Amino acid sequence: MIRIFLIGPLKSSFILKGVEQYKKWLSPYTKNELIELELKKNFSKLTKEEVAAYDFLRIEPFFEKDSANIVLDETGIMLSSVELSRKIVFWNNSSKKNINFFVGGPWGHDIRVYAKADMVISLSKMTFTHEMVVLFLYEQIYRAYKIINNEKYHY
Repeated sequence: MIRIFLIGPLKSSFILKGVEQYKKWLSPYTKNELIELELKKNFSKLTKEEVAAYDFLRIEPFFEKDSANIVLDETGIMLSSVELSRKIVFWNNSSKKNINFFVGGPWGHDIRVYAKADMVISLSKMTFTHEMVVLFLYEQIYRAYKIINNEKYHY
């Protein structure tokens, strides 16, 4: 199962629509779930470190020893779509219970998140909103399964 954990909700209607479409397209290949975790209230009044520490407490229980735990961060390594598909095959063949992707909130991740990660990946050298990251990640996961199954992506 693919699970994407997100600090904060998806709000933009066009993002919600796109994510739902990719979840539907992905469902014949693998179960998938988006888990939105509560964003700290009044986070604009707190320091970045305070918000990140709160976020860590929310996200930390979902790092599972028997799952692949992948953190998304602009400082991570960049993979091609083919490389991501190979990683997914590897994780699935390694009897991993789930493949968990972790997307930070507006202030990013607490330093402790990186120590728990099996891998830290970046979608780009550019910075995107956490909402856009979820949409792009779903698209890349769907593309990876098309590659894995030797199917055409473009119609």
